[in-house]
Amino acid sequence: MTLAMTAHAASCRATTGLISQGQLVMATNPTLPPLQYVTVDGSITGMRMQLGNELARRLCLRPVVLSTSFAQLTLGLLEKRWDIINTGMFYTPQRAKLMHMIPYEIQAISVSLNEEAALHLSRIEDLSGMSVGVEMGGIEERHAREADDALRAAGRPGLEIKTFQNVGIAFAGLRARQVTAVLSIDAVARRNAEQGGVKPVLTGLYPTPVALALRDPDLAREVAAVLEDMREDGTLEHLMAPYGVMPFPGHITVSGMPDPAKER
Repeated sequence: MTLAMTAHAASCRATTGLISQGQLVMATNPTLPPLQYVTVDGSITGMRMQLGNELARRLCLRPVVLSTSFAQLTLGLLEKRWDIINTGMFYTPQRAKLMHMIPYEIQAISVSLNEEAALHLSRIEDLSGMSVGVEMGGIEERHAREADDALRAAGRPGLEIKTFQNVGIAFAGLRARQVTAVLSIDAVARRNAEQGGVKPVLTGLYPTPVALALRDPDLAREVAAVLEDMREDGTLEHLMAPYGVMPFPGHITVSGMPDPAKER
């Protein structure tokens, strides 16, 4: 063993709260290229998998990635089927009541059109009376419904919101002209534009923290400390920059349901 390897091993502490000793088990919904997706050979890759691998390395654990539907992520965490949800879950106060969340990046939403569309948009409400595709249950759907409510309250035609199982199918619908526009996070809109057939026309809307989610408070604190180290040494920004993603501004810490140990 080299001196560097010995020093690294000596810096490792016993990590508590794991469902399987020596492993960091992470669940993801790999439907958001380039952030998390399945390659043609069946492996799961993307920015968030790189992040998970670096977290595991710094915790001296073996990374294990499980693929599941978005609907199963929270239930599986609470049932101790995995240690971390690593899927780009937007932080909300409602989710923070169920699990420990660690905001670590900022994501915003884009509005994409078919690349041949001649529409000129300055805001989502300019899609009044038109069809909009969104991933079912995501924050994009929430903002689309808020815009729809605002339009109808103003006496204007609302949005025809069409939900899809994942954003990839929504973009397929946009390319096939089944919808006028698709709402997605910025990085996904940019990736789809590179693949052709669609173009983001509004970007940077509704910037919102994205978080890792954990069940165990001790493990959450350890992971937050590692992420803060990565922010301070520049690793987090270096990892995110190629994807057009911004790290969470300021100190990274656990936010969410109270720690029972502090209530005793």
